[in-house]
Amino acid sequence: MNFTTISGVRHGQQKIFGINLRWTEAPWEWKHESWLKNKRIYSTGFFHSIEGYFEIKPLSNSQSQVLVQFTIHHKYTLLAKLLNKSTQSIIKKLLDEVEKGAETYQISHEIPTIASFSDWLAQAQLIERARIAPKFVARMIGSSWQDILHEALSPAMRNRLSLRFDAICPHCQGAKKSVTRLIDLSERLECESCKINFTVGSQESIEVSLRDNMLSPEQASVDFCSADVTHKPTILFQRMGGEWRENLKFKPGNYAIKKKGEERVINLIVDGTLDRLLIDVDLLWNDPNLERLYSHPEVELLSRHMPLMDHIMIEQLDFNRGPLIVSDLILYNEFQKMIPSESLVTDFPIEMGSKALLFTDVVGSTELYYKLGDTKAFQQVRESFLLIGEVTKRNEGVLVKTIGDATMFAFSSGEAALRTAIEIQEANKDRALKLRVSLHYGPCLSVGTQEGQDFFGDTVNICAKIQSEAQAGQVVFEESLCQEISPRFWQSLEPQLEKVPLKLKGESSRSFLLYRLSLN
Repeated sequence: MNFTTISGVRHGQQKIFGINLRWTEAPWEWKHESWLKNKRIYSTGFFHSIEGYFEIKPLSNSQSQVLVQFTIHHKYTLLAKLLNKSTQSIIKKLLDEVEKGAETYQISHEIPTIASFSDWLAQAQLIERARIAPKFVARMIGSSWQDILHEALSPAMRNRLSLRFDAICPHCQGAKKSVTRLIDLSERLECESCKINFTVGSQESIEVSLRDNMLSPEQASVDFCSADVTHKPTILFQRMGGEWRENLKFKPGNYAIKKKGEERVINLIVDGTLDRLLIDVDLLWNDPNLERLYSHPEVELLSRHMPLMDHIMIEQLDFNRGPLIVSDLILYNEFQKMIPSESLVTDFPIEMGSKALLFTDVVGSTELYYKLGDTKAFQQVRESFLLIGEVTKRNEGVLVKTIGDATMFAFSSGEAALRTAIEIQEANKDRALKLRVSLHYGPCLSVGTQEGQDFFGDTVNICAKIQSEAQAGQVVFEESLCQEISPRFWQSLEPQLEKVPLKLKGESSRSFLLYRLSLN
């Protein structure tokens, strides 16, 4: 079978008995851990359509009942009996093989152990090798995504695998465009399947994957926004239009209700203490102000007038899909050694999510340069930079930039950033040149340049502002960082902390509570 996608519709082609069969795939429908169905509508060949329905029902702790049903709508009455007989014969052979296998093998629910990335690559299916997810493979073999990237991009595998940046549709999680350089992505893209335009650059809109270069162009051009469930692990429910009523049961958590053609998403908060909710999907998008719904885990959905070719889906937002996103790569200290720096150059900002920023500055640098002269003063500043760089690298901090005698670093962990700040001041305690350090935690933007990544946003500005509240040997951080610190570490610090109120001037006047730690 060969598949292509045109205007968001998946088309298939196959030759049987020398006759070309062509069809379109309707979007699959499914209810998580319960049933799924698909339909092929033929334009040439023997059939009008073929529908498949698969349902699983638990019978006990160790047994389930599986129903597989195919409905064939024939074009030619004379061929119907012959084709039905052939189909029944094929299905009987399949069932005989299943029964024979059940007698021979003990069915196991355990995932077979795969020892290495090379082993995984050797047994992976074509579709997996066309878009390799580093975090998924790492979990399979008990490794880390960093180790997977190091092996994949090593000289031994450099010709075999290539790093890709995939623009992800926020509705169906399909990869709409895959490139080797971020500069080749547009700031806005269209998902023809979901009939929406979306912005590229949000925190999870760009995923990092690997591609097996041994695949042919046809094998590598997999439609990762196709109709079926295998590409949508977060989508727990998807249903076409028409008249239907469906009872769903969700675990407590956060979900998103999405509709084809609607960029707006409606959040569903599921909580066991709330009342059961009946959701009329026909009315959801009539209210432009509706942003969220609250419900008991048992939810009932009702559709009466939704057009037949429309569909809705419900996605679990707090499900760990484990994609490697571009912000993970930017904050990985050694990515520069693995890929060309120009690969991360962008002409639009990328949301990094909430990160911890660390600023350092030399205290009294103007007097230092005046007393010692430029050369000797710079030598001391350089030694200070080396010390700071050594400590931050040890704590997985990434240098964003240096500005004169100041440095700026980014961390994924707020606690790692604070420990780094303390280590810097303690390591610098006996040096003549003194430092001050400020920290802040919050959302930021990153823009890739030829010189590296630069960070922007309110978090960056506030971190720079609060640095004026630190003196030589001190660390100052804003209250938001406290939520990222473990209770035990916080308890060890709290007696040494001084609370400092800060009020910013100007039109955007705001008040902050700072904590100041004096170390020397």
